[in-house]
Amino acid sequence: MQKKLFAVPFSQDKRMAYAKDYLIKNGHEITDVGRADYVLLPIPVKPEHFAGLEGKTVFYGFGNYEGYDYNKNESFLLTNSYLTAEGAIALFKENSEKSLLGANVLISGYGRIGKALHRLLNAYGSSVTVCARSNVNRTQAVHNNAKAITLIELSQDNNYDAIFNTVPQLIFSKSEIDAFSKDAMFIELASFPGGIDKLYANSKGVNLIDGKQLPLRYSAEAAGALVAKTVLSMIEEGLG
Repeated sequence: MQKKLFAVPFSQDKRMAYAKDYLIKNGHEITDVGRADYVLLPIPVKPEHFAGLEGKTVFYGFGNYEGYDYNKNESFLLTNSYLTAEGAIALFKENSEKSLLGANVLISGYGRIGKALHRLLNAYGSSVTVCARSNVNRTQAVHNNAKAITLIELSQDNNYDAIFNTVPQLIFSKSEIDAFSKDAMFIELASFPGGIDKLYANSKGVNLIDGKQLPLRYSAEAAGALVAKTVLSMIEEGLG
């Protein structure tokens, strides 16, 4: 691969610092914005990050700006889902004295992160149930060795040690939260506004863990390398 000149102007973000390291280790040069062929911005990007970058080929994470959003790259999203799932399991281990071996675990939502979690939890020996609106997703979960329930069944009596939510809309409100045992741990992985009524959960003393900033919290090096790998791949594939 031909050496390329990159500017990484916001490397105070740990992922960008590791992305810069990855680029250097793989034969590319880090320079100032003026000399750079490409500019690499963080995730999530902010409008002010683009100041002074007119006419530059810019890569950024999450948004609708002039340039190329690596967060829309399917390979990036798939790998990132596993880093997120790994971080979610780390949150459980940090905040619980229970083992995942034999644990009764619910995953709500069965997109990329839900599927990644399922695969990792299977390896830990957990008993996994998937709650999904789509019959197709429930069927996939069953074929992947899980039980499957509908959203309606969330308000029935449930006995789960951990609930990992990946659905970014409210599905755990009063009736659903009241159906779970008091010592169940809820881990919120969905983007804003999330799927769990946080006010009610907190008022009931529910063990609710905020999973924001995953995988940055646990896998910054791998997450940064993934950004750099994705950008290099996008350049080789014609920036698509």
